[in-house]
Amino acid sequence: MSDRLTEDGTYATPSILMARTSATEVEFFQMDSLSNALITMSMEHYEIHEGHAFAAHYSQAVSDTNDRSIIAFKTGAITKEVHLIFAASSSAPATAYILEAPTITDDTGAPLTIFNRKRTGGAVSTVIDTSQSPDVVGQAMFFTEITMGSVTAGTTLDTIPLVAGAGPKAIGGVSRGTQEWILKADTLYAFVVNSSDDDDNIHRLQLDWYEHTAR
Repeated sequence: MSDRLTEDGTYATPSILMARTSATEVEFFQMDSLSNALITMSMEHYEIHEGHAFAAHYSQAVSDTNDRSIIAFKTGAITKEVHLIFAASSSAPATAYILEAPTITDDTGAPLTIFNRKRTGGAVSTVIDTSQSPDVVGQAMFFTEITMGSVTAGTTLDTIPLVAGAGPKAIGGVSRGTQEWILKADTLYAFVVNSSDDDDNIHRLQLDWYEHTAR
C-alpha cells in the first residue's frame, strides 16, 4: 500500500503501492494529493541527491581566429559510466565540439577543479587529470590559447555553431535525451570552443555529468 501525501504534510487514503528496501523493511510510495500521480524525480536529479553528480567550468578571453579553449579528462577504467552534457557560449562567433580519444601530450595543460553538486558531501569523481605526474583522479584539466597545441586529432562526436552573445548552448539539442553522452571507459575526451574570427572573444565551457554503475 502507499499513502498519498497531501499539501498539509499529512497522509490521505492509502492506495496499493509499496516497495521493499531491505530484507525486513518496506517503503510507501508518495503520491500527489490532487492527481494520485506518483511523486518521482529524474535520474540526473536523483544522482545529485546521491552525491554522484559533478560540474566543471572554464572561461578564457581570446583574440585570434582558431584560438581554442579546452577542458579535457580521461575516464576511469572502471564500471562507472560518465553521463555528460557539454554546454558552451562565446561573445563572438565560434564553434563548440567534442573530441573522443584525442592525442594529448602527457603532463601538459593545467589542473581544473571538479565540483560535486551535492555541496553537503558526496563522492569523488572517477575522471582523471593527465596534466600532472602522476595522474590525479578527481580532477579535469584545461588548455589555453598558449597550450591548445597539446590537444590534437581525435574523433569529433558532435559540433555546433555558437552565436555571439547568445548564452550557453548544449551540444546535441534542446532536451537531455539529445544532449547526453555516455562516455567510454579509459578514454581521453576534449571539449572545445574554437573562435571563428579574430574578434575579441570570451569562451565559456560548462560540463555537467553524473557517474552511474550500469545495471
